[in-house]
Amino acid sequence: MFEIYKIISFFKKNFRHKDLLLGLSLVVLFFLSRIIFLEKLPIFTDEGIYIHWARIAWHDASWRFISLTDGRQPLQTWGTIPFLKLFSPNLLVGGRMFSVTTGFVSMIGIFSLLFYLFNKKTAFWGVFLYIFTPFFLFYDRIALADSAVNAGFIWILFFSILTIKTLRLDLTLFFGLTAGMAMLTKSSVRMFIMLSALAPTIIWKKSEKEIIKRTVDYSILFAFVFVMAIVIYNIQRLSPFMHYIEEKNNTFVMPFSEFIKAPFAVLWPNLKIIPYYVFSELGWLTGFLGITGLIFLLIKDFNLGLYFAIWLIAPYFAIAGFSRVIFPRYLIFLATLLTIFSAYLLSNLKLKLLRSIFLIVFLLVSGFYAYGFYFNPSSIPFPEIDKGQYVEGATAGWGSKEMMEYARRKSKEKQVVILAEGDFGLIADMLNVFLRDDDKINIRGFWPLDEKVLLDNQKELNENLVYVIFSHQQKFPDFWPIKLIKKYNKPGNQTAYYLFELIK
Repeated sequence: MFEIYKIISFFKKNFRHKDLLLGLSLVVLFFLSRIIFLEKLPIFTDEGIYIHWARIAWHDASWRFISLTDGRQPLQTWGTIPFLKLFSPNLLVGGRMFSVTTGFVSMIGIFSLLFYLFNKKTAFWGVFLYIFTPFFLFYDRIALADSAVNAGFIWILFFSILTIKTLRLDLTLFFGLTAGMAMLTKSSVRMFIMLSALAPTIIWKKSEKEIIKRTVDYSILFAFVFVMAIVIYNIQRLSPFMHYIEEKNNTFVMPFSEFIKAPFAVLWPNLKIIPYYVFSELGWLTGFLGITGLIFLLIKDFNLGLYFAIWLIAPYFAIAGFSRVIFPRYLIFLATLLTIFSAYLLSNLKLKLLRSIFLIVFLLVSGFYAYGFYFNPSSIPFPEIDKGQYVEGATAGWGSKEMMEYARRKSKEKQVVILAEGDFGLIADMLNVFLRDDDKINIRGFWPLDEKVLLDNQKELNENLVYVIFSHQQKFPDFWPIKLIKKYNKPGNQTAYYLFELIK
């Protein structure tokens, strides 16, 4: 039963005025850290895809499941639409605000989890670490689904603990709803739901009879959660493209039939690369503090520590054994666990001097990363695979906005046609993010974009200005009918975008 006075009484009992002031300050700090210089990092190709999908779904309800055409679940597409409406015509900011919002949901989840399990001091430490940790600061500011996956992870973990401790049906309903919504973000959420089945680990210290009774009760409630999640997940069957999800999954994850034939095909390299990705994007210190914090938790509360350890270790080996491709963003939930353990450690450290040293080092490291995020992306000390994607490689959209602004100015003279090298997930999708509804600009993606395409489109010059944008090709024969307007260099000088004018 909902009683507002009980809620008010709860807050009065547990939080003093200074706690509320601290909480409000952390909320303000979160949004400031996520929103300032939100456009500093260039658009990433996947952002172009997702924002383009959301834009189509916004204007055409028959395409609300458009992401399934590429095997992607639709929650990000749906969640992005309100922000596109709110921030139009700046669609890049709109797309990224979706992740800012899901990051806030993650932060609230961390506070709730730590407050429930430990105390408000640990909860405030968790929020503080979350705000400044580079891993979260970066992915809460970019229009990808991983921030939403992380939010789903935190709340599924929290509800599994709440359910085993309380066995309340109303919480089970929220658990099932959360699990179902999270399954509409990415397929990896299935792993979190399966791990939730192990929540009875927490109650092993009770009597054998009590353990059996509560385990049976939890199993019944968990079955309800599972069914509810599957029902919500199957809303995607309204689209004829749902089967593409499994095809997409097999691109990144080995099916079990293939794993059996070669169980160690990717295991050893992945076992080494996963900790490197997680620790480097955490800023290193939080990772080491997290491992230490888990050990402390195992000593103080073995059953709870064991449950957390399972959530850390089981996905580590599962991902290492089955994943064909691993990007650091796929591991964000492991970083969340280490952050939770770090908060527990810092909250329980008796030596204030040691805690102060850790805090200063953490802020210095985080400040260095933040400087890169806000002012100089080329200095971000991420692994090469991420620097290549977001900063230095062909997928980093340096100059995309400027090229569209140039085309917009020229469109005042005559209709503009842009021939872009690559359509799906390449420069054409990124350019479309900056295309306004009233622009007299027609963007056409071609792969490959070669001499034949150029010659075939020369007929457009009779009525249009035609510009050619290359995102991958770096050398151009002299006899091609194009004139260079500008080269857009990228940090590292490994790749560049080229803007040409098509001539007769």
